[in-house]
Amino acid sequence: MRRAQSLLFPLISMFLLPIFSTLSHGQVWSGILAPARAIDWSEAGIPGGIPTGWANCATSQCNAVIGGTVTQSSINAALSSAPNNTVVRIPAGTFSISGDIFTNRSSVLLRGAGPTQTTLNMNGNIFFGATGSGGLGGEPGLSASNWTGGLTKGSTIITLASTSGLAAGQQIGLDQLNNTSLVFTQGSDGTLSGVNRNGTSNFDGNNSRAQFQIVEVKAVCTGNNTPAGFGCTGSNQLAIDPPVDYTHSSGLTPQAFWWSPRSTQYDGIENIKVNANSNDFAVNFSFCAYCWAKNVEVDNTARSAFHFYYAFRSEVRDSYLSGPNGAGGPTQYGIEIVESTLVKVENNIIFGITSGVLPDTSSGVVVGYNYALNTSSGAEFGDFEPHAVHNYYHLYEGNVVDSMTIDNVWGSHSQSTLFRNRSSGKGQNKTNFRTPISISAHNRYMNLIGNVLGTSGYHTRYQVDDSNENGADDFIIQLGFWNRWDFNQTPYDSVVKTSLMRWGNWDTVNNATRWNSTEVPTSDPTFPNAVPATQTLPASFYTGATPHASCGTGLSFWKNPSNGTCPPYPPIGPDVACTTNCISNVASHAAMIPAQLCYQKTAKDGSGYLTAFDASACYAADSNSGGSGSSPAPPTGLSADVN
Repeated sequence: MRRAQSLLFPLISMFLLPIFSTLSHGQVWSGILAPARAIDWSEAGIPGGIPTGWANCATSQCNAVIGGTVTQSSINAALSSAPNNTVVRIPAGTFSISGDIFTNRSSVLLRGAGPTQTTLNMNGNIFFGATGSGGLGGEPGLSASNWTGGLTKGSTIITLASTSGLAAGQQIGLDQLNNTSLVFTQGSDGTLSGVNRNGTSNFDGNNSRAQFQIVEVKAVCTGNNTPAGFGCTGSNQLAIDPPVDYTHSSGLTPQAFWWSPRSTQYDGIENIKVNANSNDFAVNFSFCAYCWAKNVEVDNTARSAFHFYYAFRSEVRDSYLSGPNGAGGPTQYGIEIVESTLVKVENNIIFGITSGVLPDTSSGVVVGYNYALNTSSGAEFGDFEPHAVHNYYHLYEGNVVDSMTIDNVWGSHSQSTLFRNRSSGKGQNKTNFRTPISISAHNRYMNLIGNVLGTSGYHTRYQVDDSNENGADDFIIQLGFWNRWDFNQTPYDSVVKTSLMRWGNWDTVNNATRWNSTEVPTSDPTFPNAVPATQTLPASFYTGATPHASCGTGLSFWKNPSNGTCPPYPPIGPDVACTTNCISNVASHAAMIPAQLCYQKTAKDGSGYLTAFDASACYAADSNSGGSGSSPAPPTGLSADVN
């Protein structure tokens, strides 16, 4: 039988962020970005950080998989029978697993003795969540209701035609038919079929509703039941968090949709090495909310090491993933985030993988302080590359990569921000497409703020757009081409350039920071942005202002555990004057981030693969679980039905 999850609603206020969080305080990007171009990125990931209390539970409260009996069956049995909020421990050793590891219940953690001690040699996949997609398992049931009120950005109360079947603690999707001036479903490789939902029949339908957001129901309000403190005023209303992230149109049939069984919650995997043995989708989080991977090494990946599908406020951090260093071709992704909202990818090392982070049709993803390196010979693909159709409101902050690409392979993307990244545009052994920033046709209303771009001596031109370059790639920014790989293809999209917000970026061609008002889209007819009144940039667009025990950065991993030193913070930007662990040839505007320092100091083989990765050797322990505040215990009172 299948378990349905339910939360004891009177207790959840202990664990929830304020309903009006987006409206009750100014955003750190205020005065730089227009509100229509950004969201509250501090809401990405698990509220308060990854739970830490489970790791210290008493032996009697934790299931243990005993060495010598570590098999697919024994792990699955332990995951199924473990009490809520407890740990299934796998001891030191290397264990061959003949099939899939699978849990479809909430509130369980799979934990090894450390990635240098516990290895799962997989002939299958690891699944967290009730269901999967694309051959990863069956889909849940799907319901929908027309959404009639609270359509504007920032709304925390919405009205539906019917709220029947909905309950507090449940995740739902919000969407509408495509706004065809913003969402383009035709890309350079054609139209992608089998994505997004198709009415109320299935999740893998057509592209007609390609821009959507997942939110959580905080209260269901009916004529006879309007819970106090949520702002409900009528029947068939929902209090939601996070707020509605963009303004919908009543003429485009906006709807709320949900699935049954509900998403599982608070599942995690930690302190373990996974040999994927070239299996696609090594670790999966499908229909999983507040789920995580931490201090996990995934080797020999094929399509992706971590795969998120309809995930909400989940994260992968402090991990190392590696692939065949280019041999797998373009369909090789480190972390694939599909139709998900507010997933956080933070402080990871990505080696030998074509596109290290690939969001597909997702919203509000935060990709922060990751290090990507691919040393294979050949084309330089985007280390981070939003894909499919339609990604929006993503934040890429503080990453060190070779290139960042906003592609048009299957359609468009919009309103995402690249902030304080170091993109060299010229990776080791790369022979073409060596461009720090590429934004293809139909990717509009993007923001480039405070980045450090280019390679001295190679990049000699600042920008190229609407011209046949005959394969040249010696420029900092490429804008508006239908296909970045073929300059002869048309049509060219001039709106990519005119709608792009640029402020405070340093590049090697100008050898200077550009505070240029002509690169601010003040006259854009859809999402204009005023010229900022300041050249002072905040340290972060998402970590918040609350100091953290580790170096006061709001990032727990920032301190070196062996000597207690703190890398420079912020590490990258026009206002950085680096003096230690500096990235060369950028006029001291970039320092190595913790993930890069970890890669540098950890033992490697002759090809550059790490041989002894363990996050505990590189980063300080979580005193506040990776967030700016204390980590709440996961909710109790969960019930689950397992088939």
